[in-house]
Amino acid sequence: MTELNNITVTPLEDGMVSLLIDGQPISEKYGMKFEASIVDDIQALDNGQKIKLFDQFVFSHTDLNFEHAYHYVTGIEKLDDRYHVVKNFVYRIKIEGQPEIEHVITKQGAPMTAEDVREFINAHIQKSLTDYTDLNYAY
Repeated sequence: MTELNNITVTPLEDGMVSLLIDGQPISEKYGMKFEASIVDDIQALDNGQKIKLFDQFVFSHTDLNFEHAYHYVTGIEKLDDRYHVVKNFVYRIKIEGQPEIEHVITKQGAPMTAEDVREFINAHIQKSLTDYTDLNYAY
């Protein structure tokens, strides 16, 4: 078992590793494991830097010009020589022939909670159904 300040790294029989930050798993719902090389990537972080661990697609919609995709991203950030789990709700715009544009969605500057994300998604679905979609016709 290896310790990286407040990260506990446990080697697994299959060559992978599990990570605990301050004794807590990164994902409470799933038993996550990583390639052993993740330890080198974490050790290479400077204060203020982040590493992306997971990028989970949530939903998307397309209008006439763009694809709008929403993802839930989990990463590790190093601050003051300690590591923290960072979770962000991310909005990506895809425009053909151009690099993706990415923006972290916050609630008045604060990271969104799981409930905030659910409310956001439900509001967008409702707006799409009432304002932009005619279920009698496809345009």
